Order: sequence, then C-alpha cells, then structure tokens
Amino acid sequence: MHEDRGGRGTVQADRRMLVRQVGQESPAAAGRHPAPAAVQQLAVVGGHPVGMLGLCGALAGTHQLSRLSASTPRGVVIADLSCAGCAPTADELAQLARDHQLVLLVGQGTLGLAEEAVVRGALAAVGAWEPVAELRRVVRSAAAGEPCSTAAVRAASARVREVRGLLSRQEQEVLRLYGADLPVKTVARRMGITVGTAKEYLKRLRAKLASRGIAVSTKVDLRVLAEELGLLSPAQRCGTGTPAVDLRTLREVAG
Repeated sequence: MHEDRGGRGTVQADRRMLVRQVGQESPAAAGRHPAPAAVQQLAVVGGHPVGMLGLCGALAGTHQLSRLSASTPRGVVIADLSCAGCAPTADELAQLARDHQLVLLVGQGTLGLAEEAVVRGALAAVGAWEPVAELRRVVRSAAAGEPCSTAAVRAASARVREVRGLLSRQEQEVLRLYGADLPVKTVARRMGITVGTAKEYLKRLRAKLASRGIAVSTKVDLRVLAEELGLLSPAQRCGTGTPAVDLRTLREVAG
C-alpha cells in the first residue's frame, strides 16, 4: 500500500513537473504570439507640427518620436524637410550628420538642400510623397548604419543636378536673388552689375530652362525653381529669421 501510494505520488509529481515545463516553453511552442518588439526612440528636427503628427502615425508601433534636444542620445535623427520654411539649413544638417545617423524626409521644394546634405554626410533620404513603407525601410537601414536613398529621391536629385548644370554661376545667383522677391535693381546692385546685365542673365536663364520644358514665365515660377534647386535659405523661403535648429543645442548634443 505504501509503495502504491508512493507510486501514485511519483506520477502526480511528474505531472506537476510537466505542467511547469510547458509553462516555461517559448511562446511559439506553447501556441502563443511572440512578445512585440521593443519600441525604439527616434528624434525629429525641423518640419511643421502637423508633419510631426504624420511621422508619429507613420512610425506608430515601432518608434516613439520626440523633438531633438540636448538630452537626445546619438542615434537615428529624422530631419523633416517636407516644409521648406521650417527646414534646417545646410550647415545645421551637416552638423547633425556628423553627430547622428541622419535621415532626410525630402519635400519637392528641398531637393537641392537634400542633395547638399547627402554630400555633406546625411546617411539616407526618402521623399515625403513616398509610401510609408519606404520611410520605414529607410529608417531601418539608417539604424543599421547603411546608406539608403530611395530611387525616387535619386531621380529627383539627378534632375536638380541637371538643371543646375544648365546655368552659369552668375545665372544661378540672379535666380537666387530674384527668386527671393528682390527687384531687378536690387539684384544688380548686390551683384555689382548693371541693371541691363541682370536683365540679360534673367533672359538667358529663362531661355535655357524653357527649352527643357521648365516653367519660368512668371516670378513665382522662378521662386519655386530656386527653392527646388536649394538656392534659397529657409529664412528666405518662409519670411522669418527664426532658425529650425539651435546650433548651441547641437553642440551640447555632440558633447
């Protein structure tokens, strides 16, 4: 009798041990869903507040976004260039690229700025007009330290280089100043040339661009083109001198 009870006791103990082992199995082996991946922190600089909301929605579930600050650790930073007037300057982007894995969210009006930022060290670029899946892919690549610019951004950047190549240095300077809403007289004075020469540069650049099917008939057309080519600073684009990035903050982050 004692042996039988002992035997039954042993079987019950074995069953209890088996239950504990099953409870310790991996979620997949137990038929459960695996635990969700940890949400990663991601800093954003530049851009309009509405754009920040859009980024939060696009990266929801995988990343928690916050504004870049002095306490932001080194890592992936998205520079939101979708709003030209709120974009960091080329120098600010260059410093960010030195301190972080910089991803550019490029707008149609900031292709030239993005082109310069990539040359100066930005790791990746994706168009603000592209699908969310492309943004997620580029962010993953940047987190792994891999350069990655989408095909759409590369094609658009090639167009910027082509258009810039059509214009001489003087023509680009006229376009920059005239595109910043300055009258021809002021353009001529700043360049140290006559009004007639400034008008001749305008005539030439319009002829060159029109031959490629680029709209240049109005001053608004030229302003839009100057933005796309990255010839205008953010202050000139949005009419405010308030910087998108405090360089002192960036130096604190770098330190």
